Amino acid sequence: MYPNKYITELLKDAINSEAMTVEYYVQLASDVSDIDDRERLRQMSLDEKKHYNMLMEMYKAMAGKDFEEGDKKEVPKGENVLSRIAASIDKELENVEAYRPILFALEDPMFKNYLQEIITDEQNHAARLNYMYSKNK
Repeated sequence: MYPNKYITELLKDAINSEAMTVEYYVQLASDVSDIDDRERLRQMSLDEKKHYNMLMEMYKAMAGKDFEEGDKKEVPKGENVLSRIAASIDKELENVEAYRPILFALEDPMFKNYLQEIITDEQNHAARLNYMYSKNK
């Protein structure tokens, strides 16, 4: 069991966020017309699923029990694809900020590597979304 109980609370929030983001990108991919953007969004949803699984593994190791999922929140829908892409850029960057305190609190080198991978994926997602937004504006 991990001595810092605060970190498990941060992980709970992160797990819930990743679960919702997986569905969000699947839905957004189905709404874009450009085939390349659709594939980028599909790949991003797979990355988010990978993050979810990594965070679940971390939570179990630190809390000493499986994470119990609560009620799933409805995936937010925007008025149009472009506004949803713009909102996603902000969300990805917010996630980077949310993951930093977790990264700094970790002791296990493998889990530090997990968080570093998740953070760089989130930064890459923000860059890809920025590209999609710019080319479609």
